[in-house]
Amino acid sequence: MSQPREWTPTQIGYCGNVHPTPELAGLRASIESDFQGVRRLRGLSQQDSGLWISARAVAELQQPTARRQFFELLQRSGLRLTSLNGFPYGRFHEGAVKAEVYRPHWADPQRLDYSLQLARLLADALPPDCTQGVMSSVPLGYAAHWNQALQHSAEQQLRQLTAGLARLYQESGKKIRLCLEMEPDCVLESTGQAIAFFQHWQATDPHQEYLALCFDVCHQAVLFEDCYQSLHRLQQAGVPVGKIQLSSAMVCQLPAAEHPRRAAVVQALGDFAEVVYLHQVKARDVQGRLLSWPDLPAVLQDIAQGRVLEAELRIHFHVPLFSEQLLLPELSGSQGALAQTFDYLAEHPALRPVLEVETYSWGVLPEPLRPDSAAAQLQGIARELQWVEEQLRARQLLQAHPRPLEVAHGR
Repeated sequence: MSQPREWTPTQIGYCGNVHPTPELAGLRASIESDFQGVRRLRGLSQQDSGLWISARAVAELQQPTARRQFFELLQRSGLRLTSLNGFPYGRFHEGAVKAEVYRPHWADPQRLDYSLQLARLLADALPPDCTQGVMSSVPLGYAAHWNQALQHSAEQQLRQLTAGLARLYQESGKKIRLCLEMEPDCVLESTGQAIAFFQHWQATDPHQEYLALCFDVCHQAVLFEDCYQSLHRLQQAGVPVGKIQLSSAMVCQLPAAEHPRRAAVVQALGDFAEVVYLHQVKARDVQGRLLSWPDLPAVLQDIAQGRVLEAELRIHFHVPLFSEQLLLPELSGSQGALAQTFDYLAEHPALRPVLEVETYSWGVLPEPLRPDSAAAQLQGIARELQWVEEQLRARQLLQAHPRPLEVAHGR
């Protein structure tokens, strides 16, 4: 039987790292309030999810009673667990995360242990009609902290992981694939780097089918990649794409130094500088070279000192997918990159990855854009998912008739 080309609304979920849930109790509460809230707003009886389950929470779920109660909660809440976000290990909303989000990296045994625990949990939680799940993970590590010794250790650990996933498949019949997520300033940053890594990997790992790529649209847009062409290159090179995270980068059209609107644009851009997350910045100069700053405050400092002329800046700040303008006309989202991604999926029906919205930064948006209540944030997430459905429907990629809402799943 051929694989269906369309997605159903149920299969369009969102990554749970938008919710601050480092402990199991908080995760359970978030499922009951946040995930069910979004599902109800969409009028669905069930919804797939890319939950973020921290190392602390997954350790708590090793206890049989806690595990059983968690699975019962998923069933009761209409949450189909088919994907996990295994990128953040610990705290993700508490204080300054910045580059610490890449720790532990893949050379650290803690990353291996955490990922194997997540894989076993996901295999146990997969719905009866689903035999394969995916989980995203860090792109090996942060490039500024990397070296050849760490690369060697990371590859050794990834081979232990894929061997463990192969054993899990033999034991359970459930295939779990780890998807490395490219990200600016990381060891795996560009499509070219990902292709080189996977060609090496596929030639050396007997269990290479358990390792895939997570394609985050925001990240590749920051690098000025054409996402249609990036996906085409990956497919041509035989790199498996297990998950696509639908996300939008911030784009700033910075006027020239003498332009009367430059000061207003710089001030608005500064409103996005915050202390929690790392917001890498890329720009193209007049020679076509890619310029880079490790975080938004660094480029703001260079602008203030006159070292950045008229330019288009791409900022790693996940803004709501439906955002066409952010505070000023010169600030927008990278909806063009999302369109390229949807267009590629429409023209290549053999590629059918998990699709998940990943806008985790609602809580750090500038005040005029930030939801003023928990309910407003859930409405924003539901609006993003509706926007995705509209993009898929316009390309004949969404099944026309979603399942009706079953009141029995409500509370």
